[in-house]
Amino acid sequence: MKYLVMGAGALGSVFGGLLAEHGHDVTFVGADDHLLAMQRQGLTVTGIWGDHHIGAVKAHYGTESLTGRFDIVLLSVKSYHTAAVVAQTLPFIHDESLVFSIQNGLGNWETIAKTVGWDRTVGARVIFGAEVEKPGTARVTVYADKVLLGSPSGSVHRDRIQPVCDHFNEAGIPAALCDEIASFLWGKVLYNCALNALGAILNVPYGSLTQTPELMAVMYNIIREIFNVAAAKQVRLPYEDAGAYYRTLTEVQLPPTAQHRSSMLQDMRKGSRLTEIDALNGAISRYGRESGVPTPVNDVLTAIIKGFQKSS
Repeated sequence: MKYLVMGAGALGSVFGGLLAEHGHDVTFVGADDHLLAMQRQGLTVTGIWGDHHIGAVKAHYGTESLTGRFDIVLLSVKSYHTAAVVAQTLPFIHDESLVFSIQNGLGNWETIAKTVGWDRTVGARVIFGAEVEKPGTARVTVYADKVLLGSPSGSVHRDRIQPVCDHFNEAGIPAALCDEIASFLWGKVLYNCALNALGAILNVPYGSLTQTPELMAVMYNIIREIFNVAAAKQVRLPYEDAGAYYRTLTEVQLPPTAQHRSSMLQDMRKGSRLTEIDALNGAISRYGRESGVPTPVNDVLTAIIKGFQKSS
């Protein structure tokens, strides 16, 4: 089975690097200094899952030099690049290839399916964190739960997804199949929307948000709005109600990720004029408008992040 990692950033490097270390045929595509360092010196994956060095990696800067066709695509790009990167991937897949979205936020699956079809689109709920520590090195920073894999539309049979799940587990990436992947992706969106934009705006790690009661109230209201939008869209969330998830967030999920800094903050620190706000709080605002559900807190957070983007 041949793997193609489209988007050799932090998460793509961890998935692809650990798979390659365990003997799988993995090719990386990226477009930054990290990819160039991988070409020169190989890839190092470090952090809470131990230290790993993959000396000889197949790494391409862009797709111009890429050849052949691949069985599994691990799509690990920012949501605002999804459509363009999937289009670039088309010449390198075949009729039975599967495209796995290992991305943040809402809307990526639909974008992928528009190009390759739902029968080749697989969703993933990824809830461990990683960062590019320096070019050529990706660090696993936090781990909250297993990677969940499933077909959002039900069009991809479990038997086609199971081998990839097995490969992840063998490589040291805890994973499981899931028949309700949409429910669990929205469950992760709860986590991301409650923390990501606030952490970016205030330039603090997640744990610092819990020190201010007023911010905790903002987090609760973000969550409450998401539950209201999900109900309007008939999406079943994996928690009883907003209060139940708020308790899970503060008592279970936040403590082990307290020192984590949001990917949105990392993007803003790099001076990027783009963030994934439109796939997170912005998506909740958009779905709320479409469904007639008020989302004032998510609206304000989206507006503030967009203001930062304009001024960067």
